[in-house]
Amino acid sequence: MTTTTPKVRLAPPPPALMRMINPFVRRILADPRLSRRIDLQVLLECTGRISGRTLRIPVCLHTIDGVPTVFTERPWRLNFTDPAPVTITRHGQVRAGHAVLLHPTPHELGAALRQALDHGATPFELGLKVSRGHEPTVKDLSAITRCMIRVDFDQE
Repeated sequence: MTTTTPKVRLAPPPPALMRMINPFVRRILADPRLSRRIDLQVLLECTGRISGRTLRIPVCLHTIDGVPTVFTERPWRLNFTDPAPVTITRHGQVRAGHAVLLHPTPHELGAALRQALDHGATPFELGLKVSRGHEPTVKDLSAITRCMIRVDFDQE
């Protein structure tokens, strides 16, 4: 009996690891000197819809069809079921806006993930594991269960 492993699968970092390293990552992303060479990672701040606490979450911010987008499956995504205010810190600069949880079809999600990869994101930055030598297709990526959060920045 042989089993086949999918060539593309969801592989986010373990939550326990993230709790250990995120305090350091938050400091780095907030400092203009330390974060100047970090392109995709940003610090997303929002208010918990139930707790009311300020959440400071390191995320990768991708541009999909010209729209800043975050891919995640983490529970904090539910703070954006309805549009909610956010601030994004990139290279030490803070921008305000609103974010909303999207409900893409599997094909739309696969196409968005493919676009992120085409624009230089690594599978690791997308929380994915890809078999060595395999180039993920939209169909491969459509089988991944992820959520998308759209960020709309306020006019400056």
